Amino acid sequence: MKQDKQAPLIHPAADSLLRLTLNKGEARVLMVRTTRMAQEAARIHQASDTATAALGRVLPACAMMGGLIKEEAGRLTVTVMGDGPGGRITCGAQANRLKISVENPQVELPRTADGRLDVAGYVGRSGQLAVVKDFDQCDPFTSISHLVSGELGEDFAHYFTVSEQVPSLVSLGCLNQDGVVLSSGGILIQAMPGCPGQTIAQLELRIPFFANISREIYDRGLRELALAWFEGFDPQVLGEEELFLRCDCSREKMRRALLALGRQELEDIRQTGEPTQLTCYFCRAQRDFDTAEIDRLLQEA
Repeated sequence: MKQDKQAPLIHPAADSLLRLTLNKGEARVLMVRTTRMAQEAARIHQASDTATAALGRVLPACAMMGGLIKEEAGRLTVTVMGDGPGGRITCGAQANRLKISVENPQVELPRTADGRLDVAGYVGRSGQLAVVKDFDQCDPFTSISHLVSGELGEDFAHYFTVSEQVPSLVSLGCLNQDGVVLSSGGILIQAMPGCPGQTIAQLELRIPFFANISREIYDRGLRELALAWFEGFDPQVLGEEELFLRCDCSREKMRRALLALGRQELEDIRQTGEPTQLTCYFCRAQRDFDTAEIDRLLQEA
């Protein structure tokens, strides 16, 4: 079934990233809607409701982090490695294209005592958050921070504060039930160098406005929300760009992955006499390699 029939979106806007500044550059804000992408990711991975809620929080976080990369060719990979039953969650971003995978998407957990989906229980409250930034002209840069709660919003805020030394407020949310994503999104607020303490204190007073961001973007546009939330801070919208869930896998990439296994592994595969099938972790696309192709790879190896 097509995505637009799966998800009865109250606010029909496309997924997008909105950028703005406050008080003439004292702080910057990124806001993102990832509702359609979260719905499509849930479909691809046949995810449980709890897994979908986790995917619907990691996607906006990765989209906003990717939005901070200035180089068009820059690539970002975010990996959440918690000790929960969901396993590793990996999200990649390049320009306005994202992809996401989860190790155990079918795992479901009981709701919490207050009726919420137990994202922290699914992700795990201990573990690491790893961020890799890859640019064409230099070696990849990797930074790691520890998970602090497994709720993900706090974990990404901790990453920015500890690993990148940028005081940040992060709110992430996904409103979903029975396989339907009603809204998914997030907001990132960062104080720029020289930002007065008074501005930071005033912004902290507005945290309740966007603490439950998934419900806020359920039926309102990003610009409308931004102008309302930051009234009095001289909000200046810098631009808005559409986002897409789009995997960059290809047959050639999978062929190179087979080649990277080495000669011995390829010989073991060849001895079976059966075609080899590879599946992309992100989009679940499957590609077959027959014995003749394995023979050619052996020659290259």
